Amino acid sequence: MNIQRIRDLREDSNYTQEYIAKLLNVNQRTYSRYENGEHAIPLTILSFLQTHKKLLQRMSTLIYC
Repeated sequence: MNIQRIRDLREDSNYTQEYIAKLLNVNQRTYSRYENGEHAIPLTILSFLQTHKKLLQRMSTLIYC
């Protein structure tokens, strides 16, 4: 999962960086740095995003229908 894909998934799901940061238990600025490539994304967070990407997409479908 690359940085651009992470951003695209979040934006396609209509979630803010703040919302995803709360799910990951990091602050928004830290999450922003991950998306911008300023910091390496820890494997635990990559794993969470990979595991939950379908759930996040489904949630956005339910919320925005």
